[in-house]
Amino acid sequence: MKEKMSIIAGIGVAILLLIVVGFYFIGSSPLDLSNLLLIIIPIILVLGVITILWDRIKNLKAGLPSADERAKKLHWKAGAYAYYTTIWISVGTLWYNIIFADNLGFPELNAGQVVAIIVLLSALCWFTFQFYFIRQGDIE
Repeated sequence: MKEKMSIIAGIGVAILLLIVVGFYFIGSSPLDLSNLLLIIIPIILVLGVITILWDRIKNLKAGLPSADERAKKLHWKAGAYAYYTTIWISVGTLWYNIIFADNLGFPELNAGQVVAIIVLLSALCWFTFQFYFIRQGDIE
């Protein structure tokens, strides 16, 4: 029962996020590259969540647990790698503001943009590592 409720909650959050992005898309002014990225990245993340939920639903329908020991191990390894990558993403945004924005005249990132970059890219890294490890097979 707990597994079904978590899947239903995940589907609800994914649908709610797609609705919010749709309202943003309808009500926004002409889209430039930064606004387009703010729409595309969450859609990619929602598609990743839907893919993971789809796999769990298939397992439940087949009478299997939604996540076995191997899946949990893959999840934790992907999380660890995404954490390491997030540290370097954070350092990269700092270097961008110091090197590119201050010295080369690129636009400077404000705090909101830095947080958005760190959160969205770290989630995208987690999904990427998750799918990579699933395709690899057994891990140690």
